[in-house]
Amino acid sequence: MNLPSTVFQVPIRAIGAYLAPPALGAIVLWRIARGNAIFALLSLPATLTHEFSHFVCGHLVGARPVSLSVWPRRAPDGSYMFGEVVFENIRWWNAAPASLAPLLGYGIAAGTALLRLRNGFAFSPWDVVLWAGLAQLLFGAWPSTVDWRLSLRSWPLFGAAAVAVWLHWSGALAAI
Repeated sequence: MNLPSTVFQVPIRAIGAYLAPPALGAIVLWRIARGNAIFALLSLPATLTHEFSHFVCGHLVGARPVSLSVWPRRAPDGSYMFGEVVFENIRWWNAAPASLAPLLGYGIAAGTALLRLRNGFAFSPWDVVLWAGLAQLLFGAWPSTVDWRLSLRSWPLFGAAAVAVWLHWSGALAAI
């Protein structure tokens, strides 16, 4: 199976190249991540996107978020907790979508790059501003350990997805 080399006439390599500076910025943010108030405030935009994606997706899948906090606070172990969303209706069928919602940030970043490159690329100072915002988005797009643990409640969905992928790639559906 051949994978496409363009998306809406924009080469995938160009999208990757445009996202290289924000990806580097996200890596720098990750490397300097410390449990202190200065970093918590520096990463506030990432926290906003991360927690807001949980909140919105939780509403869409019926997990019923009851609280949203994006203000950093000190945890009992001395580290900082950057934010949290509390759900009152997490079930096996909505745990993964609600807890892994920040992963949508990667698609949003790629879509932003696609929109920026659709008419060609000529560097503008606004690109630096956009890259800084995309770096925050990419930094906040990775689910936390708690998010991954919560998503495991949806193991039947993961199993069904694995079977569907196997059926697709093995060609078993073509025989039907």
